[in-house]
Amino acid sequence: MEEALCPKIGMEFQSEDEAYNFYNRYGLGVGFSVRKDYLNKDRDGVVTSRRYTCCKEGFKPRYEGDVKPKRTRAETKTGCEAKMGIILNREIMKYQVPDLVIEHNHTLHISECAHMMRSQRKVSFSQGAQAEIANDAGISLKQSHELMGKEAGGLGNIGYTRDNLKHYLRTKRERGLKYGEAGAMLRYFEEQKLENPSFFHAEQLDCEEQITNIFWADASMLMDYTYFGDVVTFDTTYKTNKEYRPLGVFVGFNQFRQLVIFGATLLYDETIESFKWVFGTFVEAVCGRHPKTIFTDQDAAMAAAISAVMPSTYHGLCTFHIRVNFMKHLGNYYKDGSNLPYRFAECMYEIEDKNEFIMAWDAMLKEHKLETNEWLCGIYACRKKWAKCFMKGAWIAGMRSTQLSESLNASIKNYLKLDHDLVQFFKHFNRVVDEKRYNELRAEYHSRQKLPMLRLQQTPVLIQAASIYSPCMFVAFQNEYDESTTMVILDQKHTTMHVEYSVSHYDGGRERRVILNPITKDITCSCNLFEQEGILCSHALKVYDMVGTKFIPDQYVTKRWTKKARSGGSVDCKGR
Repeated sequence: MEEALCPKIGMEFQSEDEAYNFYNRYGLGVGFSVRKDYLNKDRDGVVTSRRYTCCKEGFKPRYEGDVKPKRTRAETKTGCEAKMGIILNREIMKYQVPDLVIEHNHTLHISECAHMMRSQRKVSFSQGAQAEIANDAGISLKQSHELMGKEAGGLGNIGYTRDNLKHYLRTKRERGLKYGEAGAMLRYFEEQKLENPSFFHAEQLDCEEQITNIFWADASMLMDYTYFGDVVTFDTTYKTNKEYRPLGVFVGFNQFRQLVIFGATLLYDETIESFKWVFGTFVEAVCGRHPKTIFTDQDAAMAAAISAVMPSTYHGLCTFHIRVNFMKHLGNYYKDGSNLPYRFAECMYEIEDKNEFIMAWDAMLKEHKLETNEWLCGIYACRKKWAKCFMKGAWIAGMRSTQLSESLNASIKNYLKLDHDLVQFFKHFNRVVDEKRYNELRAEYHSRQKLPMLRLQQTPVLIQAASIYSPCMFVAFQNEYDESTTMVILDQKHTTMHVEYSVSHYDGGRERRVILNPITKDITCSCNLFEQEGILCSHALKVYDMVGTKFIPDQYVTKRWTKKARSGGSVDCKGR
């Protein structure tokens, strides 16, 4: 080594740190790791003397117990006497080297392994910040370490090992949890509120002042509810946090029929009281605006809470869960080629008349001798929540299940792990939220970039629909218009204010009754498509075409399906 980099008796240093850094650089060049040994201070706390040694100084204590452990760590200490001592010279207030041993009694490390020596390993501030960003983005520790190695030209150039990076992140996380998980969670909520005062959170405490249920919704979630909160699904999922608390998410869909999140909750349990608190807090967060419809699974506690907190909201049951439960209780009927599954699906999705439904249901039970089946009797008791004929007056926006929630749950489990603490949970949950919002941004871009494909180029109503509806809703409207070209008007009756038409498909099928006000252009159809989903049906479009109405009347353009669905203001529960 260069002579200037080698320690000598009588060398002087301005501070203890300067002495350590010098000896550590010397250790880097020679090939040994430095350890800080004894330290002496005076009454004022000033360091008067210190010694730095080789990391292999001393010997490992011998085990003196009766039973030796099965596994013991390999010996690393060899009694090496290499050292450098410093002492404070009070006359010049500098540290001098009175004690120095250069020789080592062990093999020294090669330069390629220098970054592995303990005293040389250090994660810098910039490296730590980069590791935190990678961790928050869900990049694994191994991948993050390899990435930094690529940037530095090799793992040996970054100055630390993967274990150091793991320890850095763990220490950072533990520092964030110094007030406990509950304290860290409340601190996180307060930070979010400082960023945007409209961030809403609430916690329910038990008799021992312990947090039981948690609800939160950021400003964007509350704004989304303003525009798209007419239909909501709510479902709970497990295995997203190490306490195994159920995670519940309020979900809907936007003008592109993509998933949007309105709020989330971590529940202590799934009792009626917990659900009452959650639904009540959700209503408070959205300024008391109840959704028109909410879909859930067949949870009795959830149903009781909804009827108590949101009595004016239509509560629908997820048809997907019903079919899963059907397979669970009556799955053997799939194996023997029975028509029971098809009869049950017909009752759920196709029959539109209530009396016809009752007759079909009774016939199905008698045919298969299931009059006393407990599950079928139970599902029939709540038929108004899932059968098509009983849902005619409900606004469902084309939704019949909680599949949106199930899709979100799958995404959440890709991002969240059981060993995540609460702070990590919120960070990674936000990654899911950000992903869904970015999907909407992409859909918004494509809606402006790509022109809609009109099958009939010179049709005024399609040109109008293409200009106002979002792409997916334009496709749905165009399908209805195409179907209207296959419709025929069988009969019409004139009254004082209205004209009643009988409309059917040209080759037969169910007749629909369409009532039109020729003056106001108000129209209703017995299929109830507009009342349930917000777009005009093929039967109404056929009548409009016959009477010469070539554009969609304003009262039949549902704003939530248009390109301007997000226009208009939004306020939070404080009026901001």
